[in-house]
Amino acid sequence: MKISSAARSLFSSPAIGRNQALTAAEQISATTHLMSSLELLATDRDRREGGLNNWAVARGNFATGSPRVRRLLDAVAHRRSTQVIHVTRAITAASLLVPGTHRRHRAAANGFLALTSVATYPRHHYGTDGSDQLSFLVQLMATVARLGERQPRIVDACLWYVALQSTLSYAVSGWVKVTSPVWRSGAALPGIMRTETYGDEKVYRVLQRHPRTSTAVGHLVLAMECGFPVVFLAQGRYAPAVLTVSGAFHLANARVMGLGRFVWAFLATYPAVLYTAGGGAHSGGGR
Repeated sequence: MKISSAARSLFSSPAIGRNQALTAAEQISATTHLMSSLELLATDRDRREGGLNNWAVARGNFATGSPRVRRLLDAVAHRRSTQVIHVTRAITAASLLVPGTHRRHRAAANGFLALTSVATYPRHHYGTDGSDQLSFLVQLMATVARLGERQPRIVDACLWYVALQSTLSYAVSGWVKVTSPVWRSGAALPGIMRTETYGDEKVYRVLQRHPRTSTAVGHLVLAMECGFPVVFLAQGRYAPAVLTVSGAFHLANARVMGLGRFVWAFLATYPAVLYTAGGGAHSGGGR
């Protein structure tokens, strides 16, 4: 009975309210920012002399910018300034995880996280990835939604933006892979696993011993990413199942490829996907 009930829930139209979707999205995204700032505080050596993000060298990437922008970046890149910013970001992100916080506080906190993401991006140019960009977009849209919370259409527009951005991220990634003969042949996955940056020696050996399984897993990734837009079919009936599979995909990547922040960054978009796919905007969205 429990199994059949769980199976039915995977193929039923999602029922999630507007405010519930917005709160879940901003909180999960805030977790991404919290993890990011804590990681950066723990890797201070990366920004010292000889480090990958030593500002004395990295600032050369912005030498053609305006003097005012360069002075601002220099101020942000100062060791003490960087530490203060990330400590404040961590505290701000944690405050969004507290339930019942006032709307104005949530708007200000979301805005601060979005603004400081932009301000510190040049400082951490080497080492940032898609999770940082996606969490910035979610937090920015949460800021706009909180500021316009009294107008449901504004909140719905923000949730639709996040949902479509998430869908585009998966679909484009999948269809780009399909054009590659390496992915179609099944050789891409073991090729990634043998790299030092994103690979895993044990997984690589397993894939080498079981080439058919390796090819099947690679094709499953293609199917999941290319087929992600089906979340909007049949009033979102397939959305829970698709999001379960894609969430498991990110968990596997976190373990094998070390992409831990991607889990939270993409999970933050799922409440918006469930809300929009289920037709929340058309039915009033609920509270």
